[in-house]
Amino acid sequence: MNVDKYMVFCTLFDSGYLDKGLALYRSMRKRIGDFRLYIAAFDHKCHEVLSAMNLKNVVLIPLEEILDDRLRQKKKERTRGEFCWTCTSVVIEHVLIRYRETVCTYIDADIYFFANPAGIIRQIAEHGCSVGVAPHGFERSYWDVEQKINNGRYCIHFNTFFHTKDGMKVLREWKEDCYHWCYSRCEDGKLGDQKYADRWKMKYSCVYEIRNLGAGAAPWNVHLYTFHGRKDGKIMLGYRKEKFPLIFYHFEGLKYLDDGSVFLNLWKYTVPGLKKKVIEIYGEYFREIGAVRKYLAKNYGVTFDAMRGDKKTFMKQRCSLKEFCRNRGLLGGLQDWTGFRVNNLMREK
Repeated sequence: MNVDKYMVFCTLFDSGYLDKGLALYRSMRKRIGDFRLYIAAFDHKCHEVLSAMNLKNVVLIPLEEILDDRLRQKKKERTRGEFCWTCTSVVIEHVLIRYRETVCTYIDADIYFFANPAGIIRQIAEHGCSVGVAPHGFERSYWDVEQKINNGRYCIHFNTFFHTKDGMKVLREWKEDCYHWCYSRCEDGKLGDQKYADRWKMKYSCVYEIRNLGAGAAPWNVHLYTFHGRKDGKIMLGYRKEKFPLIFYHFEGLKYLDDGSVFLNLWKYTVPGLKKKVIEIYGEYFREIGAVRKYLAKNYGVTFDAMRGDKKTFMKQRCSLKEFCRNRGLLGGLQDWTGFRVNNLMREK
């Protein structure tokens, strides 16, 4: 499989994320075309289905292939999510060494490509760097500064490592850090596998901070961008005086509900003009997820109905009008509650 040397990626997920992982893959086939994707299958069902599908451009890695005694112990000690975070650096290192790749970009299974990211990875190389990190892109406000402190400046969802002395040094430091501590809580300046990246830029000259605003739109920052329609099939966004194509979006925190609606997990949902972006971005993703789920159900008996939440319970716990009014007063609470229902909930179809 001969591909552009920069277009090598890896991801990891289990059968609970098969729909998202396959939607990611389909977006890569649509927008990148020439690539190699290593998928670490984190349970038997996931590996079984992906093996049977025999996907083009994919190299499948069974979980057993990366496990050593230390990781087996961590698997016993940590939650499913924490174990996956612990393994992110392990999978990247495995791809670079076992499969002799010169570069590998880790991508979260719940991102989706709307354009080709090749230019981003080439920028890292052109700047003479061996590691690429993507900022969260939080808003400059008191609340968002607090989120940056809690969640870190950088997001572990698109991270490039070149197989160089400097690149492997950063990667292995990260791996050892995650072996030592990788939990789903904020503690002593740490959070999962994520906040370790904050010190790389200060500590190592080989680390490049990705500046492309189209790389890493997400529920926590999508309200900052202006929607400019589509151009040559690409979604065009704007920020201040810049206009750019959306390269990938991180669909973090989606919650499917039993009435056919989906909680989008948007952080700011009362901003004017938000609905157009939501329909354009999430609409395509939901269509892709829907097609993938139908295919998995028909051909492999894989369904995701058990993962749906009860809408009445969810609305009562997360977003009741009473709770909004308690936090923001009558008028402010009503405005937020209305914005939540209009912009932060969307039908799958």
